[in-house]
Amino acid sequence: MATPTYPSTHRSQPAYKSTGDYNRITKVDSSTTFHATGSNAGAGFIVEVVTNVVIHAAGGGTLPASAMLVDTVYPIGVKKVVIGSSGIVHVLHR
Repeated sequence: MATPTYPSTHRSQPAYKSTGDYNRITKVDSSTTFHATGSNAGAGFIVEVVTNVVIHAAGGGTLPASAMLVDTVYPIGVKKVVIGSSGIVHVLHR
């Protein structure tokens, strides 16, 4: 008697598996206010151009980007990014 075969109950792994601390990036250009709330919650940021940038931390307080180094990852939760006539920030999401 032949052994019956059943469909597999196991799924194969997806081709791409999400890894790393941050998995999505939002670029915030000059003359923009970005609210990092809900699905856009910011878990960190990188400042590309520091001029006219203010970062509002998720737990309160503000940081002027002029006090930060360019092209450095800051693992600080972001509530809002306000940029004047110049400046670029990349908000990192989980």
